[in-house]
Amino acid sequence: MRLAPLLLVLAAPLLAHADDFVPLFNGKDLEGWQIKNARPADQDKWTFKDGTLIGTAGSGWIGTKKMYGDFVLKLEWKVPKNGNSGVFLRVPDVESKNSPSALGMEVQILDDHGPAYKGKLKDWQYSGSLYTFQARSKDVFKGAGEWCAYEITCLGDRVTVVYNGEKVVDADMKDNAELNKRPRRGFIGLQNHGTGVEFRNVVLKSLER
Repeated sequence: MRLAPLLLVLAAPLLAHADDFVPLFNGKDLEGWQIKNARPADQDKWTFKDGTLIGTAGSGWIGTKKMYGDFVLKLEWKVPKNGNSGVFLRVPDVESKNSPSALGMEVQILDDHGPAYKGKLKDWQYSGSLYTFQARSKDVFKGAGEWCAYEITCLGDRVTVVYNGEKVVDADMKDNAELNKRPRRGFIGLQNHGTGVEFRNVVLKSLER
């Protein structure tokens, strides 16, 4: 009878870390991240409230200080009406005025139903798409003001996106000449594209050996 509580106490930490996902934010500030390519007036556009990262309308992006190669990235995001943002992957450590999507990769975040975009979007510009390179295979966007979830896996040449529980992108970088030029290791980033965006539960599991 006395052993059961002890066994539960010992097992709890093992269960808590069994999947090896670690949070990329501490829930209170941008420790481990840095603001990039933002206008001087937009340096304070990222704040936290109740553990949620809130980006008010501004410019630039925030990137991890650490570089990652092979990983699984999970996060939830929410945008307002006509909201626009993105998740940057494997952005190289170079000084450039180009968007990170032109240097590494981007998984699009967008209010797909926003009137500002009606009739204007290419198929690879909808949320869940590997921006420029591969359109999402189905529409699973929940709507402006609703939380959506991504599980993004980068493993060597393979990039997959699971969007609200549905696999919508399965790309081999070697199948596209331009995509194949992009690095296999770099920073992870979150974009401020002038409309506001929120993120929560941003966690990562390394697949590197």
